[in-house]
Amino acid sequence: MDNSYKKTPLYDAHVCAGAKIVDYYGFKMPLQYDSIISEHKNVRNNVGLFDISHMGEIVIDGKGATELVQKIITNDVSNLPDGKALYSPICDEEGGTIDDIIVYKYSLEKYMFVVNCATTKRDLKWISKLKTDNTNIINLSDKVSLLAVQGPRSEEVIRLIFGEKCASLSRFQFSEVTKNEMKLTISRTGYTGEDGFEIFVDNSHCIRLWNILLEKGRDMGIKPVGLGARDTLRLEAGYLLFGNEIDDFITPMEAGIGWTVKFEKPDFIGKESLSKANKYGSKRTLIAFKMIDKGIPRTDNEIVHQNNVIGKVTSGTFSPTLEIGIGMGYVLNHIAEHKRQISVRIRGTDFPAKITNTPFTKDHKR
Repeated sequence: MDNSYKKTPLYDAHVCAGAKIVDYYGFKMPLQYDSIISEHKNVRNNVGLFDISHMGEIVIDGKGATELVQKIITNDVSNLPDGKALYSPICDEEGGTIDDIIVYKYSLEKYMFVVNCATTKRDLKWISKLKTDNTNIINLSDKVSLLAVQGPRSEEVIRLIFGEKCASLSRFQFSEVTKNEMKLTISRTGYTGEDGFEIFVDNSHCIRLWNILLEKGRDMGIKPVGLGARDTLRLEAGYLLFGNEIDDFITPMEAGIGWTVKFEKPDFIGKESLSKANKYGSKRTLIAFKMIDKGIPRTDNEIVHQNNVIGKVTSGTFSPTLEIGIGMGYVLNHIAEHKRQISVRIRGTDFPAKITNTPFTKDHKR
């Protein structure tokens, strides 16, 4: 095996469970254990357990922590209570999106950024460049594991193992708890469109926690889930993927997450460029679409209107819930505004599709 790839503490457990292992941004990760469709449906109907320890965790603490966080992110933590998290892009001076992250506020002097694994090193460099004398930047990415318990029965699993306090967390609320000598941070967050929780644990306790969750959650139908179903679940929910829907050349407004840019707050990186972009608008926008009949869209398929190529698919898949192809992609504004008839060009054939809203299926937790 190529030793340049990282492994999470659960790598051997994944292999023992029969997982198909793939290379993912420098990590050896489980793509699937069973079929992607069966894992997807189990999360929608029961509960699934994900190893997402490839994600990065960066702590910012010190007297100047809040001021630094406010400068880095486009969203606003000024009214965020302790023990709550929020979603935010990090933008560069031109308004391009460096990453989209979850910010956890422990106190006015301590925050944690949960960042994409593809951008952890770059984010750390970017944040460190902005560091002030009254702040500390601590990279916990190689010390902390992250497990996700997702699905309509996730609350039952959390209640059984961690008690009512954790089971009754509100959406985007988190709590620090100690269980069997394991210090954990449990948040009611996720990336599946279902109710769910994410649990931060020291690497040394990760395997133990994984086994406890699988054992105690057995009656609720808990099963491990790989990256394959994680992607189909997030796409059905209309969640963006960094590197697909968002990157350095795309503003949050173009990506449909303009609500995360708080122009009323004091200066933040990218504010001037984003203000101009917001005033004058852009030529393209992100759409979601469903295939009308046949065809499974894939990344980089061309989007066509009246035989003219008007954009490309950023993410596409077969939706196990709808049993039809779904996807997202950037097109010219007037096509999106009037929900024009579009097609997706798959292997040289144009398949009709319908512009729609997200989430693709109802009842998903946004």
